[in-house]
Amino acid sequence: MRINIEPYKCRVVGCHVQYIIMCGKCVITAFLLCLTWSVCVDGWWRSSSKAKVSGARIQRIADSYIGSNKWAKSSSHTTGVNTNKCNIFVADVFKEAGVNVPRTLSRRWPIGAREWGNPKSLFLWVNSCWTNHRTGQIGDVIGGGGHVGIVTGYRQTTSAGTYKVLKNDWGYRSGGPKVTFWRYVC
Repeated sequence: MRINIEPYKCRVVGCHVQYIIMCGKCVITAFLLCLTWSVCVDGWWRSSSKAKVSGARIQRIADSYIGSNKWAKSSSHTTGVNTNKCNIFVADVFKEAGVNVPRTLSRRWPIGAREWGNPKSLFLWVNSCWTNHRTGQIGDVIGGGGHVGIVTGYRQTTSAGTYKVLKNDWGYRSGGPKVTFWRYVC
């Protein structure tokens, strides 16, 4: 006798996906644990009714903070004084646009600048909403050399510097760090 098992219902329960499977006369409930929180937040069951976030919207939000010292190294925002906050700036901009960026395994912090600069980042590859590119366009995250920012113009990026948020040519300078670009596509 062959039993055909097909998903009957699927729902998100915390960071688990609960599948209720109909199998003849019995009902089997199975829980699948997500590998990372980012998959749970931005993953496979995202509603298609949510409007796609445009690069122009990301750019407008990022540029609205130019000159702000909220993410300065001396600021106590999120991670405390004397810590680099370029990754927090990127996360805050995307959050304002309605996007959750991947978080570390402890889920305490958004992924760091080195992870954004890694073209093979598992935190980003496991999430189909983030795609890696060799060239950037407005709204992409650019990472490399221990720094991360957002592409906000032709060969221009906006990022949190030591003292304030700046718009400049970081990431595009001759002889600068090798960079990679991540694009949010959902």
